[in-house]
Amino acid sequence: MSTHLPALLDTATAEVFPVLVKRETDLLVQARKLFDGGFYDHALLDIWNAAVNNLRRRVESYGVDIFLSTIKDEPGRKKYTSDGDSLAECWAGVDDLVLIVGATRLGLLNKKAGKSLEMINWMRNHASPAHESEHSVEQEDVIALALLLQKNLFEDPLPDPGHSASSLFEPVRSSPLTEESVSLLKDQINGLRNPDVRVAFGFMLDLICAGVEPAYLNVTLLFPTLWERASGEMRKTAGLRYYSFTVNPESDESEDKKARDRILYILTHVNGIKFIPDGARAAIYRRAAQQLASAKNTSYGWANEDAAARSLAQFGPYVPSITFEEVYQEILAVWCGNYWGRSGAHNTLTLFINALTVDQIRTIGQMFINNDRVRDELFQSKPKSRATELLELLKSKLSLEAHKTEIDTAIDFVTKL
Repeated sequence: MSTHLPALLDTATAEVFPVLVKRETDLLVQARKLFDGGFYDHALLDIWNAAVNNLRRRVESYGVDIFLSTIKDEPGRKKYTSDGDSLAECWAGVDDLVLIVGATRLGLLNKKAGKSLEMINWMRNHASPAHESEHSVEQEDVIALALLLQKNLFEDPLPDPGHSASSLFEPVRSSPLTEESVSLLKDQINGLRNPDVRVAFGFMLDLICAGVEPAYLNVTLLFPTLWERASGEMRKTAGLRYYSFTVNPESDESEDKKARDRILYILTHVNGIKFIPDGARAAIYRRAAQQLASAKNTSYGWANEDAAARSLAQFGPYVPSITFEEVYQEILAVWCGNYWGRSGAHNTLTLFINALTVDQIRTIGQMFINNDRVRDELFQSKPKSRATELLELLKSKLSLEAHKTEIDTAIDFVTKL
């Protein structure tokens, strides 16, 4: 029978797997003895324990900090004790299933091995002598699962931290980065594997939220490079983090309770405001529009308008539909100006005009007819001229004659004011 067993269960070869340590080989030797004695469920339990021990060492080789960052939002126990006297003591506060999930996310455990361990865990809970079941562990189950783990876990070398995202951790957290080290780390970010990009993204986002120096300053220098590598789903996590701090400020665990402000700053810097959910993003644009309105209402306030327009423009033209009219009425009011003319703010706000979709252009046409704030100055010749000029520009962007007619109606309305 031994010739048909995976090498992992052959007592003569188990000891030569390069990734095994004595604790793991002892467990596998014991699993073979139990297997030969027909105690298949107990043999599977020892294989499980060997795999968990090996997985813990892989995580420690890769970087515990990056693992903890990865499983931060996972349910279950996840308290790693760094000063434990043994591997078991260090990991006593981390659930095995959390270990498996985190290791899989880090790419330390491929999905086949992860599913194999999940199956063994299910058998531990439903097909062991301690749990009466019709689905007992059979000889073939042990052989199949041992072979899967051999091929997809125990034959893989331990990770090299120098070639993973974990090598970013210590330099970023420990001391201010020099220009040379920033350049080096940017190159390293550009060379990361896709799974490591996701891990590094979560790590840096945690440092942004914490706001502890010098790590925070270092991250602001590196995050734009990482942002370019990040997928849309990763970018959404930053927006969701801002949203969570908005609806639940108590979730901010930073010392100064300003994690949300730091995320807003960094998202503004990387042009990532659009990844914030609509509700929280609407509040950002609403505040900026109110500042623009205050500046517009200030006597001799053109300098204030310029400043408020720049403040609004820094977020980009990603105005949510729920606050579209509230924001654009202020943009249009500034764009058209007043009796004396208009400030240079309209140049800053051009990106909002250029970003309009067909449906939004049609809405703008209606705002010139129905919105009191937009119409407020249009009885004056200069604002009226600016308004018709803008409507003609927007009309030129339309293709359907029916839509153009709607804008013509708005032009005619403004002309007669």
